[in-house]
Amino acid sequence: MSDQSKSSPATTVKLTPEGKPQGFLQPLGERTVTRYERRDDGIAVLTLDRPDKLNAFDELMIREIRAAIWEANFDDHIKVVVITGAGRAFCSGRDINGLDYENNLSTAQYRAYVRANHEMLDDIEALEKPVIAAINGIAAGGGTEIAIACDFRIVSDRASFLLPENQLGVIPASGACSRLTQMIGLGRLKEMVIAALPIEAQRAYDIGLATRVVPHDAFMDGVLDFARILLARAPLAMGMAKHIINTCQNVDTETGRILERLGQSILIQTRDNTEGMAAFIEKRPARFEGR
Repeated sequence: MSDQSKSSPATTVKLTPEGKPQGFLQPLGERTVTRYERRDDGIAVLTLDRPDKLNAFDELMIREIRAAIWEANFDDHIKVVVITGAGRAFCSGRDINGLDYENNLSTAQYRAYVRANHEMLDDIEALEKPVIAAINGIAAGGGTEIAIACDFRIVSDRASFLLPENQLGVIPASGACSRLTQMIGLGRLKEMVIAALPIEAQRAYDIGLATRVVPHDAFMDGVLDFARILLARAPLAMGMAKHIINTCQNVDTETGRILERLGQSILIQTRDNTEGMAAFIEKRPARFEGR
């Protein structure tokens, strides 16, 4: 099939054979450091797959993660995304072998180069579908920052979080200082960043960093059980809730209430709202379509 035939006559947008926008990122068919499973039940599982490096991410993994999130955006079959790690770690952060290059850039070039890392995390946060970080082991540095860009963090009872950047003479600078402030509070965040102390699974739950703790031997079963709960919820309402909750962290309360009214004014016009109301009156489970 030619490139031209992959696009509709009225657009210059390049489409995949399935009719989805190809976008600007690494196509899924070229994956080498991640695995992407598109399950029949509507759950996508993205596995960071460099177990020999404790799933440390490099340029290639950044591109592949962003490609997976792009794919999930435009795939109506996918309702929930799970991100996990291969082997005994979730993600040990940025591959230190790449730091020699970026740390020798000029300050302006460094900011431009590292922005791609930030955009990967922003992609995860902005996806209008719930994203679960399935933290099967250590989440260190940028691995913690991937986890907190997700909506839920389900952790194995053997998992832990660590922000070790102080030991390199720097700070975690891809979202930990900004996203974690409201999530766990200033004092606990400073314990993680300044003292660089690890947070074990149960304490992570106690301070609000983890959503659930699951026994390691039944870990993925527990993750998928939670994902199936989300499959039964109204997709458009979940996406709107993500946007409004995330935005309300950074605005005053009056602006937040304006956003809530705007979001609700859109949702009440949807077929899912009509179906939800009917199901409630008829005392039956709702059958949401995402429309």
